[in-house]
Amino acid sequence: MKVGSSLSSIEFLHYSSQITAGIWSLSHQVPLLPLGQIPSVPEIRSHQVSLFPHHRPGGHCSLPETTSRQAMGSLFCDLGVFLLFLVLGCLATSGTHLCTKGSVDEATLCASVPRISEEEVRAESSGNGSTCHVTLAQYACIPRSWLQVWKDDFLTSLYPCLVASGQPSDLDPAYATLLFSKIDLPVLEIALETFSQQFSPAVLSDLWAGVLFNGLWGRLGPAFRAREAQATWSKWLPQLQPFLLHPETFNCLAAQNTSCETFHSLTSALNDIYSSLEVEKQRKIFEGMVAFLLQEDSGTHCQDEAVPGLNSSSWLANYLGFFLEQATEEELKRLVDEPKLRMLVRDPGALHLVSQLHLMPDVARFYTALLTYPPSLDLSSIPDILICHLSPKALRNMEAEDALALAQRLNKVCFDLPPRLDGNKSVPELPSWEVIQVASGLLSSFGNFSEAMLRRLGQTALGLSVSQIEGQIRGQDLVAALPTLARVRGWSPAQSRALTHKILDSGYKVLDGKSLVALGSMVGGLSSPWLQSLTPDEVLKAVKEPEFAQHLTHIPPILKTAFVDQLALAVPNPVALVQAVPDTLTEAIPSATLAFSPDDQPRLDDLNSRRWTRIQAAMFFDEVVKNVSDFNSLSPYILHGFTCASAASLDVEQVRRLAKVMERKNVTLGAEQLSCLAKRVTEDGIPEDLNNYPRDMLLFLSSSAYARTGDCKNFFIRVGESNQDVLQKDSSLRSRLLSEALTCLGISGTRVSEENIRILGWLACDLAGRYINRSAEVLLPRLEQCSGPFSPDQKEAVNLALRSKNSPYGPPSRWSLSTLNALRGLLPVFDVHILQNIPQNVVTSWLRHTFPDPSQARQSLRAFIQNFRSSRSKRATTQCSKGEITEINEDVVFIYSEKDLQDCLNASVLAANIDKIKDLPFTYDQERIFKVKLDELYPDGYPEFVIRNLGNLFKLVTPKEVRKWKVTSSETLSSLLKASYQNDDLAMAVIDSYIQGGGPLNVTFLNAIGSKYLCHLTSEQLSSIEPSALRMANPLSPSVCSQSQKNILYLKAKTAFQGTPFPEYYMLIKPYLAGVPVQDLKDLSQKNVNMDIETFKKLQEKVIMPLTVEEVRGLLGQNLMGLKAEEKNPPVWGWILKQQQESLDTLGIGLTGGIPNGYIVISLKNKN
Repeated sequence: MKVGSSLSSIEFLHYSSQITAGIWSLSHQVPLLPLGQIPSVPEIRSHQVSLFPHHRPGGHCSLPETTSRQAMGSLFCDLGVFLLFLVLGCLATSGTHLCTKGSVDEATLCASVPRISEEEVRAESSGNGSTCHVTLAQYACIPRSWLQVWKDDFLTSLYPCLVASGQPSDLDPAYATLLFSKIDLPVLEIALETFSQQFSPAVLSDLWAGVLFNGLWGRLGPAFRAREAQATWSKWLPQLQPFLLHPETFNCLAAQNTSCETFHSLTSALNDIYSSLEVEKQRKIFEGMVAFLLQEDSGTHCQDEAVPGLNSSSWLANYLGFFLEQATEEELKRLVDEPKLRMLVRDPGALHLVSQLHLMPDVARFYTALLTYPPSLDLSSIPDILICHLSPKALRNMEAEDALALAQRLNKVCFDLPPRLDGNKSVPELPSWEVIQVASGLLSSFGNFSEAMLRRLGQTALGLSVSQIEGQIRGQDLVAALPTLARVRGWSPAQSRALTHKILDSGYKVLDGKSLVALGSMVGGLSSPWLQSLTPDEVLKAVKEPEFAQHLTHIPPILKTAFVDQLALAVPNPVALVQAVPDTLTEAIPSATLAFSPDDQPRLDDLNSRRWTRIQAAMFFDEVVKNVSDFNSLSPYILHGFTCASAASLDVEQVRRLAKVMERKNVTLGAEQLSCLAKRVTEDGIPEDLNNYPRDMLLFLSSSAYARTGDCKNFFIRVGESNQDVLQKDSSLRSRLLSEALTCLGISGTRVSEENIRILGWLACDLAGRYINRSAEVLLPRLEQCSGPFSPDQKEAVNLALRSKNSPYGPPSRWSLSTLNALRGLLPVFDVHILQNIPQNVVTSWLRHTFPDPSQARQSLRAFIQNFRSSRSKRATTQCSKGEITEINEDVVFIYSEKDLQDCLNASVLAANIDKIKDLPFTYDQERIFKVKLDELYPDGYPEFVIRNLGNLFKLVTPKEVRKWKVTSSETLSSLLKASYQNDDLAMAVIDSYIQGGGPLNVTFLNAIGSKYLCHLTSEQLSSIEPSALRMANPLSPSVCSQSQKNILYLKAKTAFQGTPFPEYYMLIKPYLAGVPVQDLKDLSQKNVNMDIETFKKLQEKVIMPLTVEEVRGLLGQNLMGLKAEEKNPPVWGWILKQQQESLDTLGIGLTGGIPNGYIVISLKNKN
């Protein structure tokens, strides 16, 4: 029967008598129709089929599971429905799920149930009967006295049989109610206790849990409805817990008209065990509570029902209790409308409750906003747990004393955070962006800040803006308050610079280690020249102070380099440098200094305790693995320094043991390392325990590698769990893996299943748009987790799927906060058609909730806001309609259009808040307005404090404008180059400004320009760089330089790294080998360097051609097979043509094309 078709009243009356009679005589052997093959009205009219083709052992009829209750209503509940349901009892009704409503008529319910004998019951209870022979209906319909033979574990035995019988029918809840009504409470209590110990909630079927609870509640409900039922709840709740974790259970509470008073008692009892529940169980119970409170036939959510002893304004505490902790903002809004919520949240009972909870961030912000909605609750009454989420707007215009009192609370609750564990060390937790904004809002209404006030502010001083530091605090007050300010954690670079500059300008002298230490957390504001003016010994004294050393964690990279430079001058050798440099500066130790001589090695403990970069660890990895018998003793930060050169000293068994340790310690390796590791591990064949090796290594094996150890699905499950960033998005290796995976899974078309996606893992991120078109419901959630970028083909398919009427997320016009959260990874992909239809208030609310989240990438958020703004029509205004802007914050991003900014933002306010611009996701159009206003304020060029904080605005500047600037520090140079956005002309204008201003070409300069701009320097400028600067700088790659530049840099590097032992020397010189002369290359061939084929191909052709076959063998070592792969490509082909074939054959890799034996090559260049 098609959904919606119905019999006429005459036809129904005619057939109802036949149906009623047929119930008594239907055969057990009649097969169930396939799902969906419900007979149509014409078929029934022609008597070709039975209306009830399937008679279950319980004696009642059931329609296929796909039949909706609405369809049943259409079939059974039109005119004449009473005739049929007079027999069936009409017990399960639409909207009540599998739950009974009202009393059960045993005579009617059991009339068609096949009878069983008392002997059969005894046999089943004793375990002698056939398994699952007796049905739920048959048990329910036997005389009460027969059930006395049941054992205490009857429910434990019955449940598996119920599940094995398939999905419950609409009559099974009634049978459960009837069955449990016949069982004595003491027996039921023991049976439930046994059941709860045997079955975990995860094992229970949602539907059968509801069916059984429906019967249990019918038996136990009266006891729970008593006013003095708390003891009853305490007695029964542990036994009922497996059922209460299923939302279907709460639907049955609603179906049985459970009162709000009883539900409150249940909530109170559940509150008593809340802290003992796992988070997942807490959430499941909360979902059930929401289902009860949102029951359709109530509509009141227990808000208007008068319950004796309960205060209606304490609704949150009465009916949610501690489970409020599991709520989202959307769920609260569904439960109670916002105006009423504003009243409920202010209830003393609710405030006391919330003070004990750890609300989810979005709920905490929402709850706090409700409390501060006009008329705002007295801030002193707001629980401590919420003050970290106060809106800056709510804190303006406070009296100074009230603000200082609130600052004390902020310091205690929001800033005094427990340290987090980083490896095996405790590291102070930095304040969140949101808390800093609260502090900023609190301090925004202050006038001038005295020394006493600064001392009282403590950590809340982090809310000071740069303009307040520069204009509202006297220098001498800063110096006097230095002990307090030096302990404030989390100063931004702009704040640190403003504070230290003002302190130094006020006469404070940094002359020795003691005065340096006194700067404390503000040390990041020092310029590198200031630090270099101190003697190295004084710097060494300062970093020995543990608290000061901890403050060096977040200082700018250039300043870290300056610290290490000074420390290197204060100690006699590299081993002493490792001991002298604090952990917080480890990353700034130059790689070249870590190539220790064999006679002067650091202690393993000194190396093992630090977080080395991969390049740093590679410098000493070789010596470490040679001298360590147990690789388990090495830290992940040493293990990720693995190199092919170091692996050459290990046999295959050692390499395999090393690789297994890497997997256990979750060591991250790069593509070149993994490729080499895969070759060494499989040198003697594929190991049988391949699952114990790094899953990232599998990216460089074929699925056939699993032939001995498992099937291809296992292989691709592990590949899908690997690090997708190892291989570039469009690499041939990624394409091959995806192709092999689809073949393995038998996917020939474009439809993929949820199980396919689970196996593919991140490989699903590479599926083309045609797969998205056919399988959007399973692919979109996976694509949301992909890091991108997406191809145009994928973007088009995603948008098509989201606009489709079959979208799993519904139409964009009905999207909510949770929808945007579920799709956040796809936000930059949305096209104008989607963006135009998302409700404005939903987007604005989502942005406010998302912005404080540090996990949300600012660039993708910025792109989304830009696209969203562009999709909306713009209204023309003639004046500032939203109020003058006095502070740059997220409100400016979300509320003010480009026209509003033009009319409402004063250029001086922009300049005073320039340090905040780069931290906010302004749109391109908004940034253009900022640029225009800065140009008006500074027509002759920007001052350096503006230049340093331009951020995204820098890309709007022209090279001509840059030439007006004075770039005098490497810190400013570094910040501008990071913001240049691939604009080489702009970057070179900045570099030229720095050099023309007399900036030194030292290590800080090299670290600032990096490899990207190294090759933009002239040959003369490159020649002026000291080799010592190259040695101390971060690794550089001159791959895009001209040949003359490469030649200069090679000679500089050779001098810089001379004296370094092999293989470390090779790792350091490798980036510069494109400039190596032939004799140096011949010398390297004797050093067992295992050069990879990519490096070989980048060598000058003129230095490759003179090499002999043996010299090439010596250079490539384990990578010799790379020659075969490149034999037809230059420069390998050109080199092959110059070699005797007989010599090439000695390589044993099948190279052809050499000079045949007995032939010589005559050059035609010299005609004489």
